[in-house]
Amino acid sequence: MTKLVISKIKSPSGALGEIERGNLAITNQMPLSSWLDAELVDSLLAYHPVSVRKVSRHYEVVSGFRAFHAANALLESEEVIPVRVTNDDEIHLVKGALFEFITHSLMHCPDAIEAREHVYRQLNKLSTTLRKTYGIEMPNKLSRRKLKTLLGLKGRRITVSRQRKSELQRIMESR
Repeated sequence: MTKLVISKIKSPSGALGEIERGNLAITNQMPLSSWLDAELVDSLLAYHPVSVRKVSRHYEVVSGFRAFHAANALLESEEVIPVRVTNDDEIHLVKGALFEFITHSLMHCPDAIEAREHVYRQLNKLSTTLRKTYGIEMPNKLSRRKLKTLLGLKGRRITVSRQRKSELQRIMESR
């Protein structure tokens, strides 16, 4: 483990950035300070390590997104945290981050149907973005149909509510 200053660690770009955004979209919305003290951040990072890779003058998070954001929110920007530095190639990092995201989502999925639908929508959105933008396919075991079954949503129609277009939007589109 290496110790790095928090300010030198940045959010990733590309496919890893999409996975990070998906992770943050389904995290608990309770304020961290209500259930986690800054004194416990070391324990959190020991059990949920953050992995980074070197990118020019800074480091990018490649796994442990939730733990990194918790540490970043609770600690000052000049404090140091333990991290693992990796030199793996992009595809291995993306597959690892995707596996971590999916397994955490499935293992810690809430009981409420609405929350499960939210998790399914986020995983579905991530899958589409990774496939269309970066050419990365989800593992066959975690296809859309199987994810629905795993989340207990089999037979449910999950749609995203659409808003009606305003008169101004319709006028602008017709031009």
